[in-house]
Amino acid sequence: MVLLGSFSVATAQFDITPTDSLVDVFGVDSITRIFQVDFPNTSGDSLGLSWRWIDGGWTEGWDVNLCDLGECYTGVPADADMLPMGPEGAGFLKLIVNALELEGSCFLHFWVWPTGNQDALVHVFFDLRNETAMGQSEHTGAPCSGISAYPVPCMIGRPVSVRGLIDTGLEGQMQLFDAQGTLIPCRMNGDVGEWRLETAHLVPGIYLLKYDDNRPPLRLLME
Repeated sequence: MVLLGSFSVATAQFDITPTDSLVDVFGVDSITRIFQVDFPNTSGDSLGLSWRWIDGGWTEGWDVNLCDLGECYTGVPADADMLPMGPEGAGFLKLIVNALELEGSCFLHFWVWPTGNQDALVHVFFDLRNETAMGQSEHTGAPCSGISAYPVPCMIGRPVSVRGLIDTGLEGQMQLFDAQGTLIPCRMNGDVGEWRLETAHLVPGIYLLKYDDNRPPLRLLME
């Protein structure tokens, strides 16, 4: 599990538990799995929360559905408002995942904020994948984004090899964001099919590498 800091304005009104970046690996033969992030109300008053699906996706053939405080949806809608909760209540985002024995992954990035106060939003990530008993694959996010990175996790100071659907014409389009959505200087070099991302200027945390407006970004965990 990886715990990222949230904006202080938001944490004064609700907490995030167990973490705002829920990472899990499960067996290919698993049936239905439930992954949940809770938002306990710390405002001392009634509080409503809103959320929005920002980016990401999952392997074709997986059955992924979302529930929040108020409704369970078929699939994952774009956004919604949760029911208001009392001072002792808690909102939540819950994914119900059945991979149907298909090896793959699911990466979803959400914003969550007190209803009517989007300036106090926090980022929430679900990074889920399954694998065979042979062990972890060398990439994360490939079925969703079309590109993959190695090593996993990525190490500060060591170049990250980015492989996949990349050509020389995309170099200027690549953008790197931290977990708060801040654009980070992105230094890459390489050739068709494989690029190397320099990491000496980064700090530990989760980053999103965006290279195509029509594809979900690649998630990078830097340690």
